[in-house]
Amino acid sequence: MAKSKKGILYEGTILGFFFASLLMRHRAKIEGKKYLEKLPCQVIFAITHDSYFEIPSLSRVYRALKPRPNLAIMAKKDFLSGNYLSTNYFKDNSFFRSIFKILDKTGIPLAIFNKLNLISIPRPFADTLEKKGHELKQEIADQFFQFKTKIVEGFSTVVFPEGTTWGFGGLKKIRSSVYQLVSNAFEQYEKKIYILPINVKVDRLVKGWKDVFINVGQPLFILKSREEFNECLHHTLQKLHTITFSQVGAYYLKRISELSQQAKVEARLTRANLCAQLENAISGINAKVQEKILPAMDAKLVDKNYLRKKTNRFIWYCVKKKYILKEPRKNAEKIYIINRSKVLAQYPEKIFRKQNPVGFHANELMSLGEQTIEPIFRATVQADIFA
Repeated sequence: MAKSKKGILYEGTILGFFFASLLMRHRAKIEGKKYLEKLPCQVIFAITHDSYFEIPSLSRVYRALKPRPNLAIMAKKDFLSGNYLSTNYFKDNSFFRSIFKILDKTGIPLAIFNKLNLISIPRPFADTLEKKGHELKQEIADQFFQFKTKIVEGFSTVVFPEGTTWGFGGLKKIRSSVYQLVSNAFEQYEKKIYILPINVKVDRLVKGWKDVFINVGQPLFILKSREEFNECLHHTLQKLHTITFSQVGAYYLKRISELSQQAKVEARLTRANLCAQLENAISGINAKVQEKILPAMDAKLVDKNYLRKKTNRFIWYCVKKKYILKEPRKNAEKIYIINRSKVLAQYPEKIFRKQNPVGFHANELMSLGEQTIEPIFRATVQADIFA
């Protein structure tokens, strides 16, 4: 193991991320805590990566580790840019963004990232416009050498194997960073480096506190060809997916929008309609989870009171973002109209998640297998919501 470089400042930094998660109203829930105890000497933490929003909650993973290893973290270049906080958090809140700009200017975040042994890796698919191919390859090689050195010294590493937050929803292509580190350590130093797979999903499309589901898998050692290695890691991370209410609600809106578009009529429903149909969808999904056809689901969704609260907070979010429009009526139950053009809107991969979060979360659920998901919702959507 690496000689310990942890201390009060290091532990205080991790604690700072923990408090940041509370400030951002995270409710983190870790499954598979048993795999965080008595780890192999060194591991590569292979973590899914949809956005920077969930990063502070990963401090809970570190705090649950026994023993706590020394870490080197693979990250993209803007962590070391000097303006990381102000460009990635609270973009819609001028007050907090101003505070983060001040913090960035103090240099404290940059000092913290250096203390955490953060090593930036260029992303070839994103940076090729700025640098020539040979320059980029050399920079990547130099940075990977730093990681290989850390592994030889006994450090564990944190890697986001998808390499980007860009995407249309669902697990993205696995890049070869983990493969290179594992194969290099075994071939050159005869060191077996285990992978600790972690899938993180956030229930984003609800008002208020956000549930962050961190599903930790069993450490595994993979020694295969590059393609087989990446396929195995992809399959392992996919099995650790957590189905959230946001995914279910988003796919429901997408399916209704598609059907109403085909029928060339508006989809109109009451709150009672929406709640009842989402309850049926959850019931159908839970049956597939129990049969192990689908991966884990937020277990509390089977509680009708919990589900009703989630539904109400989801409706609030969708009305605010204009995915659902209120039909003005007096002395009668509210009628909601699905804004199908917004639900079905398409954007380039780089901005899709930010421009259409409902579409992104719908695709997350669909990525588990449309042949399994679609029939559940086909049986759920009632024809009388089309007027």
